[in-house]
Amino acid sequence: MSKKTIIIGDVHGCIDEMRALVQQTNYRAGTDDLIFVGDLINRGPDSLAVWKYFTELGARSVIGNHELHLIRDSRGISVKKRWIADFKTAFGDQFQPFLTDISSWPTYIETDQYMVVHGGIVPESHPKDTDPTRLTSIRTFDPKTGDLQSEESQPWFDFYNEEKLVVFGHWAKLGGVQRPNVIGLDTGCVYGKKLTALVLPDRELVSVAAKKVYCPINPKDHQG
Repeated sequence: MSKKTIIIGDVHGCIDEMRALVQQTNYRAGTDDLIFVGDLINRGPDSLAVWKYFTELGARSVIGNHELHLIRDSRGISVKKRWIADFKTAFGDQFQPFLTDISSWPTYIETDQYMVVHGGIVPESHPKDTDPTRLTSIRTFDPKTGDLQSEESQPWFDFYNEEKLVVFGHWAKLGGVQRPNVIGLDTGCVYGKKLTALVLPDRELVSVAAKKVYCPINPKDHQG
């Protein structure tokens, strides 16, 4: 059996669904390549268990906006002290190793066949030249102003015309995206929907249903 690349969408602490999906994809440690699109943590039931399982699997991940915020908040760049305190309590003596690990995650992973990034690509820019905040938070694009968040603008992938496949997460409200050159994998597991993986090279989509609604949907939230 040939080597597979398995790319999994936003887990957000949903450990049971993560375990079930990895099993369903028939992942073979040491043979297959397992990649996550970021946002493994927060909002869901057990971020620590997710991180431990991620480490056991020998997987890789690009950094998501939730990991990026946690890193910056822990350095005092913002003032979400309660959030940091909650993570330190939940992780205990594993908090610093966890923080060191997620700080090493790349903003994107690229091969000749595909690219994995959390939020998306800023049109006419390569991820290596793009600020991590923009890579992890982009949803839409306004070519006149450069705005990356306006609901009145088109999705960023409407401006992506290259053949290389881009796989992203972050935007659960879309319920997933399937285009010849773009696949969105955030299918809202933490909101009670499903967790989805893409298996390459066959481009097979595999999903498991969420066990419950772990985080109610805020109508004002893009979900990501």
